[in-house]
Formats: sequence, structure tokens, C-alpha cells
Amino acid sequence: MVERKGANPFEVDVKASLEKLKKYLPHWKLLDDLLLDAEAINAISSIIKLQSDWIKNRSSSLYIDPIFIEMKIRMLDPKIIAEAFLDAWHPIISIDQIFPKKLKEAIDYWNNLLPLSDRWKEDFSPSSPIGTFEIDDLIKLKVVSLKDFDEKMKGLLNELMSKLSKSDKIDYWDFVYADTFEETLERAYVVSFILTEGYATLIIDPLEERIFIMPLKEPRKTSSKKIARSLPIALNYEIWKNLREGKG
Repeated sequence: MVERKGANPFEVDVKASLEKLKKYLPHWKLLDDLLLDAEAINAISSIIKLQSDWIKNRSSSLYIDPIFIEMKIRMLDPKIIAEAFLDAWHPIISIDQIFPKKLKEAIDYWNNLLPLSDRWKEDFSPSSPIGTFEIDDLIKLKVVSLKDFDEKMKGLLNELMSKLSKSDKIDYWDFVYADTFEETLERAYVVSFILTEGYATLIIDPLEERIFIMPLKEPRKTSSKKIARSLPIALNYEIWKNLREGKG
């Protein structure tokens, strides 16, 4: 009926049919019974093929040209887009474990901070909007030392240059990966400033889903006329573990 009338092939319970054949197979003595079973298996194979074809046909009919979607979005009222995002917004809350070592580091960091009144003086960072921190701001807050940070940045930049032999770029994850999660985080953090300061740039390969770092011969300062793009790159313990297993 499925083959002749084009009914939904998923209405046939393939698993149940095969289990029934398996159950009764040991009881058959006559060749005719075995031939009927072979006929049934052949019919089930046809059903599985029809199921595969059914999925392919349905999936191809759902395809829409990305350019058409982009044009449609551009033509929509911004208010409608905002309402659609609001309806689809489902915040996710997660809790990670805090180990004694990390808790101590957090307490030490908190205790070493300047009083709140000293952190938000008028001369703190007039050029930066509230909520945006540059390296100068972190230094003024005594979160990092200018000398230490400069040395780390120069060290990583030299390491980057030394690793470029045959190619003019290096895989981002290959470069920031280190033997410990903490060191990997630190390298990724310092690399973000190397990129921001214009000593290197990122190259994205969307087909292979890879990110490369390419150092620049001369530091490039962001012009006020150009629009700088920000690229968030997620890095957590699970990602680091996957990187470690890949290296292993």
C-alpha cells in the first residue's frame, strides 16, 4: 500500500516487523515458509528505502536561499524583529563548581582592589565609556601591572613570530592552548590585547570553521572612520579538555 499509493512509509513499524520475523524464524521447517520470510525482508528493505527518500524530499523542500532570507529580514520593521527575538529569548542559568584555590584567588583579588570611591574618580578614564575597560583602566585599578603585561604580550608576540615558518598564519587554538586550563585562559586573554593593539589580526575560514592569527609587519591602529568588529571566542574547561584530548 505504501509503495502503490505513496502513503507515509513511517507508518510501517519496521522494528516490530523484524522482531516478529526473528521470533518465528526458528520454528519454520518448510522451504515455503522461509521463502515467505525472505519476501517479507525484501519488502521491509523497500520500506526503509522509501523512508530515506521521504526524508530527502521533505528536507529539500524546506531549503530557502539565504539571500532571500536576508532580504526579507532587512525589509522587516525593527520593532517586529525585536519582538521576535524577545519571544525567543530564554536565558540560561548555570552554576560551576568553585574550588578552594580559585576561591582564595578571588578573595585576594577582591582584597587588593582600590576602594570604590578611588576607582571612579573623574580622571579615571574619561575617554572610555562606562562598562568598557581598556588595558590602561585595568592597570589603574591595579588588576595588572603594566610591566608584567607588556612582557607577557611581547613574549607571546615573539612566540607567534617564531612559529610562523612555512605559513603566514597559525591556528588560533593551536597557539593559545597550554598544558593547564589557567595558562590557556591567560594566553587567550593576552592574545585579545595583541589583536586589539593592532599587532595581529584574525582570519576566519567559515567553511572549515577555523580561526587563524596572522601577525602584521607594522602595528595597525584602528581608524576612527573604520568600524571595528568584535569576535567573541568561547573558552571554558570543557573546550580546553577537548583541545587537550586532540593534542593527545
